[in-house]
Amino acid sequence: MSATPLSPGEPCPQSSPQPDALRDEVAQLHEAVKSQRDIGMAIGLFSARFGCSTEQAWRSMLRVSQDSNTKVRDLARVLVATHDGTAGTEDRQVLARLERHLPASGWPAGTDSEA
Repeated sequence: MSATPLSPGEPCPQSSPQPDALRDEVAQLHEAVKSQRDIGMAIGLFSARFGCSTEQAWRSMLRVSQDSNTKVRDLARVLVATHDGTAGTEDRQVLARLERHLPASGWPAGTDSEA
């Protein structure tokens, strides 16, 4: 039995995903893009702050993540939010927990108006 080929972009009727599953997937992809953006910015900030290469900054962030049992994306989010001055109470608490794992000069507190 031969099937009629589908037009480009036409969904396969037998394996058509449900709208909720598609919404979930799109939300996950948006979160992944945001996390990658934060990680990239944090690597740049870390590199500038501690005067190291981006490769050294990445390795240092991995070490801080592992030593503090904190996901890299959460570490990056906190570092970027602190730098931007948008860190909330929870972010400041995470940063306080991370400080002992950061290089000796620490991380600047930022310009948070809630502090």
